[in-house]
Amino acid sequence: MPQAKPGIATTILAPDPVGEGFVEISPNKTLFIQKLTTEDPVKPEIAEDLQTVEQVFDYFKPNCDVELDKEDGSTMKENFKFAGLGDFDVKNLTNQSAYLKNLNLENDAYLKIIKQLKSNKSLKNVIENPETKNAFINALKALAAELEETDKR
Repeated sequence: MPQAKPGIATTILAPDPVGEGFVEISPNKTLFIQKLTTEDPVKPEIAEDLQTVEQVFDYFKPNCDVELDKEDGSTMKENFKFAGLGDFDVKNLTNQSAYLKNLNLENDAYLKIIKQLKSNKSLKNVIENPETKNAFINALKALAAELEETDKR
């Protein structure tokens, strides 16, 4: 009977009299299986002596090409590299992409504006009245135009 080699975070169960043993993943672990590179393997590769998750990432150097949809409907390609499990976190994925960083900054700015609209009573009063709302919008447009003019200098 072939001996199963233990993998990372696995338990080998003793073979029962009828069949062979099998490897069970610990119940507090998550098994994530996905092709993380675009290259197809020529033949299956057994990488021995990899004892930690970090060694697996160092050995295989997974990366993934992704197409991101832009606001105007076009797409852009990004390549994400993974050096550890933490690289799958939204924050770490965002840090690998200038486009996603910019979107995240815009999102944060919009959330701050919404928070101000909900908590600032005087701003709420200005927006509720149509006359003062239009005056406020015109003042913001004038401010934006002035800032753009300053940038051009």
